[in-house]
Amino acid sequence: MFKKIICISLIITGLFTARGITADNKLVIYTALQEREAQVYAQAFENYTGIKVKTIRKSTGVLLNLLRRGKNYRPGVDVLLGGPAEFYYLANKEGLFEQYNSSLTKKIPQEYRDLENHWWGIYLGSIGFAVNPVALQKLNLKPPMTWLDLASPKYKGLITIPNPVSSGTGYTILSTIIQLYGLDEGIQLLKKINSNVQNYTNSGAMASKLTGINASTIGISFSHDIQKFKQQGYPINLILPTDGTGYEIGGIAIVKDTKHLKQAKQFVDFMLSTRGQKLYSAMSEYRLPTNIEAPIPDGAISFDNINVINYNLEWSSLQQENIANLWLNEVYLRGKTNESN
Repeated sequence: MFKKIICISLIITGLFTARGITADNKLVIYTALQEREAQVYAQAFENYTGIKVKTIRKSTGVLLNLLRRGKNYRPGVDVLLGGPAEFYYLANKEGLFEQYNSSLTKKIPQEYRDLENHWWGIYLGSIGFAVNPVALQKLNLKPPMTWLDLASPKYKGLITIPNPVSSGTGYTILSTIIQLYGLDEGIQLLKKINSNVQNYTNSGAMASKLTGINASTIGISFSHDIQKFKQQGYPINLILPTDGTGYEIGGIAIVKDTKHLKQAKQFVDFMLSTRGQKLYSAMSEYRLPTNIEAPIPDGAISFDNINVINYNLEWSSLQQENIANLWLNEVYLRGKTNESN
């Protein structure tokens, strides 16, 4: 791990040349990414531009609520980084982002960005299952291969899933099941899966990490997070559901009324560029870049090789509140009531 940190540091300093730093050159970034990853992007940008960056990490749902509550609840924030595009879609409809006509927009396919340039996708990632093979073997169980498998009673108390109310990853999972199986059948499936859930986490990546530290047996997360933990030595394997899986478009946007608009635009350009998206490979992150000229990291799961559903971002965004509340009342709370009776 120490060697890995040194390697990342050398890559960053080798790729980017620091420039003069002034008191006005600063940014505050809210991020749904893991702190260590966000800080690498921030440091690389600082080395390249001389602009100081402070990152504040919270789950996507919390970040959206902070933006909605106004300036007093998000003092000085300039950029929103990471997390599924549903939240960017909703925040944009509510007028929470600045428009910016970046020259790099043409490098990002239309399906991965706002056509009026209020937000952009900077990476892609599919949903997968993290499974602990040792734990499964001890229980004489085979790993689940489909969403339907997760409903089997044999997995009771073995599954960890991000909370779809507070976690962007969790909502992507919820939306995937509804889009794949329809509302009625999807809710019934979610009820059965809920009966097997050991824990709901507020962080998407935490579900797979808990599986890696033997605190869970099966964790549902984005495949790049699962691959990252496996690469770090956690004893987990990645399963991509054969009945189909959804995905996220990880976003970036400039927060409305930022006091550092020039610097915020520079950061957006950096993360849209091949220079910025090459960092996925440099850090052994397994995110798929959206820039058509950026290299795909070695080992990353291409959408061409898996059963990705025709994920309806607009529907998923507009139905977010309704679907999340339906899950909360019909699946989670009703499940709690049934347990107590």
